[in-house]
Amino acid sequence: MHPTTPPHHSPAVPDSLLRQWALRVVLPLLLAVCAAFALLLWAAHAQSFLSMGETGILWLGGLLLLAALALVVAISWNIALRVVRPLDELIGAIERVGRGEQVSLSIARQGGAISRLQHGVNQASRMLASTHNRMQSELGRTTIELVDKNAKLEAASQARARLLAAASHDLRQPLYALTLFSSTLRAGETDPDRLARVMHIEECVASLDQLFSELLDLSRLEAGSMLAEVTNVRLDGVFDEVSRNFRMLSESRGLRLVVRKTDAWVRCDRTMLARILNNLVSNALRYTDEGGVLVGVRHQYSGQVRIDVWDTGCGIPPEHQQRVFEEFYQVKQPAHRGGERGRGLGLGLATVRRLAELTGCAITLASRPGKGTCISVTLAACQAHLPSNDDDIDNPIDISGLRVLAIDDEPSILEGLRTLLQEWGCDIRTASDEASALERLEGWFTPPDLIISDLHLGDNLFGPDVLAAVARYYREDPASPPFARLLVTGETRPERIGEITTLHIPVLFKPVPPQRLREAMLAAVLAARARQHYPDAADMVIDQRTM
Repeated sequence: MHPTTPPHHSPAVPDSLLRQWALRVVLPLLLAVCAAFALLLWAAHAQSFLSMGETGILWLGGLLLLAALALVVAISWNIALRVVRPLDELIGAIERVGRGEQVSLSIARQGGAISRLQHGVNQASRMLASTHNRMQSELGRTTIELVDKNAKLEAASQARARLLAAASHDLRQPLYALTLFSSTLRAGETDPDRLARVMHIEECVASLDQLFSELLDLSRLEAGSMLAEVTNVRLDGVFDEVSRNFRMLSESRGLRLVVRKTDAWVRCDRTMLARILNNLVSNALRYTDEGGVLVGVRHQYSGQVRIDVWDTGCGIPPEHQQRVFEEFYQVKQPAHRGGERGRGLGLGLATVRRLAELTGCAITLASRPGKGTCISVTLAACQAHLPSNDDDIDNPIDISGLRVLAIDDEPSILEGLRTLLQEWGCDIRTASDEASALERLEGWFTPPDLIISDLHLGDNLFGPDVLAAVARYYREDPASPPFARLLVTGETRPERIGEITTLHIPVLFKPVPPQRLREAMLAAVLAARARQHYPDAADMVIDQRTM
């Protein structure tokens, strides 16, 4: 069986074009030229037979040449109609196909290369249109799938935020009671062994408080309910707050916490900056066994201010340094390094990164394993703000003698508040709902100095409603009562927090450290008294983000 040689079709188009060019262009022109020369020869030969002059012969030759030229022009026009115009149409059609349009050319009747080109353009246009329609269909289906996946991700994110909020609220209740009872145990205690045990309890409570604060910050940041309020901030005031928060903790672990004084001022949200530094110092103390933590300021040539938080801890390996700012990411520690560092959730530095993005700060990290870590916060500097005459007045935190009504539906929290406030010298009465609150007011012929109420009191009863009922009991305006008000809550849902802020009532978030509770109580009482003496003065509102 002999092998079959495939036909060779490549010369088909050139042979056809050459044949058409020879038949339609060259042959007519040759015939026209031959006819013209034949007429000229005939005219020259007839000169001897015709009695014509030279002028007549020239006119006759010119007419013959004009006739030949007219024949050539007619043939060229026919060529243009048959070849050039179809080519023009082909060029326009190809341009439209390039723009994504669908074309349909009329096939030439005479066949040949032009008709094949027209047929090829039509076929290519149909294929491109089919491909375009198929791609549009695929794109539409993919878009629908992406929208569906985004909706599921959004629903999962909202469910996660609700879970965090619910867990934070429910777990903060017993933690708040534990905070109150541990503070009560330490008050008046002189036995060193018992004091040491109480301090261990308070250290554990502080660790739990830190964990819940991280969860709260994360849920707020994800919900977008935290907005930066950029102002001129004196760094030394923020440093003093950080030093007070961690001085006792560092000393209990045998570590040094050095916070250097500074006269620098920066443009930032003060509350968010304090949270950033608190998280950095807390994280540094957690991973430091010997030495301590240093917080200082460096002025940059660019006019910015850089805050450095140095520690002499275990350091961070290079492969983990970019990931420690991710949520729930923790560097695995050796088995013997347990204790405090094992209690974190991996949210401290993630919260720092998110807060830095909101405030426009730049965060950098440098670390050497076994040597320590330095995390820097770079902010824009600003001119120092001259303090007023009242800025340096340090009011003593003395709340003894205050008449306080505490309202909460948790008996353990009420007992803890009663015991703690009695230690502080307050005249304290407790209630669990509106009826018992009005009953406890008997014997107080004037409104109490302060009412501390939980936000949720069970059975769809809310603390602000009870506060309004107490104001009506004394025939006062519920919107501006003569007594000070404090709301305490474990609520973290952004919509509920937004509703609370519209009430213009100071809010504390559970668990509330005793020192912070004392400061908030004094601030609320002073604000209420100032409002009574200066009705036009703005209410003193405690920033809920710091609580």
